[in-house]
Amino acid sequence: MSKLFLYVAETYHTKDTDAEITIKDEITQEELAKLNEAFKVCNLYHSITQIKDIVIENGESYKRYMSKQNLQEISRHHIPPERAVTLANKAVLNYASSIKTYIDMETRILRKKASQTALDSFNNICHTFYDKHIEYRFWSNFRNYIVHCEFPYTIFQGSIETGCKIICTKEHLLQFDNWKHSKEDIIKMDEPVDLPALVDNMSSLIYALYIDFFSYFATDIIKGIETYGDFCRRYDVKNPVIFKTENKDKLIGNHMQPLPIKELKASFDILKSNPNISISIK
Repeated sequence: MSKLFLYVAETYHTKDTDAEITIKDEITQEELAKLNEAFKVCNLYHSITQIKDIVIENGESYKRYMSKQNLQEISRHHIPPERAVTLANKAVLNYASSIKTYIDMETRILRKKASQTALDSFNNICHTFYDKHIEYRFWSNFRNYIVHCEFPYTIFQGSIETGCKIICTKEHLLQFDNWKHSKEDIIKMDEPVDLPALVDNMSSLIYALYIDFFSYFATDIIKGIETYGDFCRRYDVKNPVIFKTENKDKLIGNHMQPLPIKELKASFDILKSNPNISISIK
């Protein structure tokens, strides 16, 4: 197998031209391996950020669908009642399912990539949220309600003047006999039940879990920032990329490896935003 030569290059961006790349120095396989290790947290950043965004976007989509303005549009466009109810149930199911997926995904990542202490801490936070927040209790039990009982929306009321109403009742919800601690919460809710009102605080709790997630990888993130900073100073680069070639005399057209700097810095910024984390960079 031919030897692979590695080079660090500087990337320059201007308003008027495409990116310009200047080869700076040759680097070793060991240096590249160390640099790649610095960015290992970026894969976790992609996974957890994507599911966090999905949860929040699903919540916003559900609220938009159930908004007075949209319900008026449903009436104006003569959407069949069965279809309108189905879309409401679809929207709320998407939100509830994505919440469970977030919890399951973070649990899986922590179990595989972090320590048992980190997993225990995450579970303790979830238990605290469950005990203190009606929204967390409700959505934690809601998906089981759909799986084992029924969809929440079954009633459609149409009005030319005010638009339609798609209704969830307490009686309908309480047909499920395994709401656990949410049963008393539901009994105390107004009639009809305003499920979209339970979205914002739940999405905020998911975001709090998201911020906390990065604390379990604080050592990796900070070490990554330090390693990347040392590399940039050593080779006097600000926006480095790595060139790989088997021919030292022909660099043009060979493989270029961008570095996920944006994701590493984003992870670091999230870590800094955690009020429980104190950071000291060498």
